[in-house]
Amino acid sequence: MRKLLFSILALPLLCSCAQPRVVDEVNMSQAIGYDILKNENVEGMFVIPIFQQDKMGEFQILSGTSTTTSDVQAVVSKKADKPVLLGQTRIILFSEKMVHEIGITELTDYLYREPQLGNRVILAIVEGKVKNIINTKPPNTNVNIGIFLSDLINQQIETGNGPDTNLHIFLGDSLEAGGDSYLPLIKLINNEVAVSGAALFHEDKMVSKVSTRDMFVFKTLVQHHRRGIYKFKLKDKQKSDIVVESIRSGSSFEVSGSERNPSITIKIKIKGQIKESMRSENLTNRKMIKKIEREMEADLTKQTNRLMKDFQKKSLDPIDLKQKYHAKNKKMTYEHWKKIYPTMDINIETKVNIIQTGVSE
Repeated sequence: MRKLLFSILALPLLCSCAQPRVVDEVNMSQAIGYDILKNENVEGMFVIPIFQQDKMGEFQILSGTSTTTSDVQAVVSKKADKPVLLGQTRIILFSEKMVHEIGITELTDYLYREPQLGNRVILAIVEGKVKNIINTKPPNTNVNIGIFLSDLINQQIETGNGPDTNLHIFLGDSLEAGGDSYLPLIKLINNEVAVSGAALFHEDKMVSKVSTRDMFVFKTLVQHHRRGIYKFKLKDKQKSDIVVESIRSGSSFEVSGSERNPSITIKIKIKGQIKESMRSENLTNRKMIKKIEREMEADLTKQTNRLMKDFQKKSLDPIDLKQKYHAKNKKMTYEHWKKIYPTMDINIETKVNIIQTGVSE
């Protein structure tokens, strides 16, 4: 009873420790962008929504420069009418040039230790200048560029070819020994913002990219997922374009061979429907469906083989084969993995099942 009474008396004291913030009294960032300048200083840009009833959807961009990303927020706050806070930040952008020159570890170390930021904030790499992305007018005038960018990437994750990503996932992958990780790439294409693929990291450095044409395969390798679009050309006289929408996609891994000569078999399984076909005839007969399944299997296998050989050549392991191998060989060290991975036999088996056509002609 005394413990209960003490807890009740202590509650108001604990609550009084919090620092309430009124939205009108602070600049609450919803997106942050960083560019590196010629003098190696960092320019930071903060997208701040305007919370006024007659200015719905409007926002301002506050910017400042400093020698480090962590200091930019303080610099901007000093010259703003209200302090800049990060509690509503949904996405953080780094220029590709900045990541190459500074390294992703130093940039994310500050974010990891920043208590105002949640683990689910999205990180993305910009091909070109971040300033150009931040100053792009969203096609929907009811949202600011920060909300638009985070919604764009989340839409790719939920219904497109983008794998799950956020600060927590990225740090979990990159902080492992020899950690390999990935982040979405963003680019201005014809003055419109678009997801342009994925940036691949080995330890501290960005070392490669996955193009948009390979993103369906890449997502299937790194996670099981529903939804996603795959386009390929059928080997017929018209070289018809076939678009398949995934209903369920994923991969499994089998380790075999000796310790000196191990091999891994990647089994890819796709269930989907034909979303669109440029063929003149309707795709209703089973014989034609079987042909599409076989050709899609061959196309996926070829594409996956090309991706895996490129990963091995660059000693990149974004799909975490190291962990799959370690599950079967508990004594494996990272040094041993580095030796065997570039020349390891990796076999691809693909199975496609078209369960309904859904064709539009």
